[in-house]
Amino acid sequence: MALGAGICSAIAMFSIVFGSVLALPLFYLAPLPLYLAGLGIGGQGAIIAAVAAVVTSGLIGGAYAALPFAIAYGLPVVTVCRQALQTSPSNTGQPVWQPFGNVIGSLTFFGMATIVIAAFMTINDETLGPLDQEVISFLGQALASMQGNIPSEARDALVAGLAPFFPGMAIASWIVMHIVNASAAQGVLVKSGRNIRPAVSFVKLTLPDWCSWLLVAAGLLAVLAPGDWGYIGQNLVIVALVPFFLLGLAVVHTFARSLAGGTWMLICFYVLIVVLGWASFLVAGIGILEQWVGLRKHARTTRNQETE
Repeated sequence: MALGAGICSAIAMFSIVFGSVLALPLFYLAPLPLYLAGLGIGGQGAIIAAVAAVVTSGLIGGAYAALPFAIAYGLPVVTVCRQALQTSPSNTGQPVWQPFGNVIGSLTFFGMATIVIAAFMTINDETLGPLDQEVISFLGQALASMQGNIPSEARDALVAGLAPFFPGMAIASWIVMHIVNASAAQGVLVKSGRNIRPAVSFVKLTLPDWCSWLLVAAGLLAVLAPGDWGYIGQNLVIVALVPFFLLGLAVVHTFARSLAGGTWMLICFYVLIVVLGWASFLVAGIGILEQWVGLRKHARTTRNQETE
């Protein structure tokens, strides 16, 4: 089962090359078979599935495909599965599962470290220019190679809008992709009765305190560091906000549960986020307030006082 999951994952990733209508959804769901193996079988299943996927990627696209797959898919899946399935004994002797917020924090740290390492290698390459200019060049070449005649003025405007935060947005999307696939795999396993870890409640999501320090460090780097390191800092801020965005969603879901029309409120809320991208930063702000102030705790205290 683990070998089959790894092969399916690699094929799903390469489906985007064939230009099918289902290519993009399959590409985004490429980690799902790996998480099904890891969270359903255990750490050994995750390792076997990841190795099988990397080998299959190498057979299809060569070493230049296998290495990125191992970094972007294999290693994170193994890390997430092993961490998510860790337990520690409680005072009563019952196992206490690793909080899912710690898993999200680990993915965030992994993504931020990837940006720093890639940027450091680029900065120390004397044949390359400033980091932001290299990103602009990369985006320009990528858009120029796409099918369709995009006017040069529109392409330049799009590149200018994306370049300042493109590395951060790419890593943030990568983190969300892993979280969505891990959550979907856990949900499938719970429904089929093949889960190792009990079901995870999203509305009870909490984050470790060190996630706040990651955000503060990234913010200081963005404000104080000049040149390339300032550019790195502003992109690290985007990545560091991902856990707080998810925490903000958990807060919104918690409050929606207490309302009569909570379901419709959530539908309108998500439509608003899709239409107005900047609304995501407001949600992340709610998450920061929850982490530092405890909005849900205060709301529960208020409700209890009103009940009394």
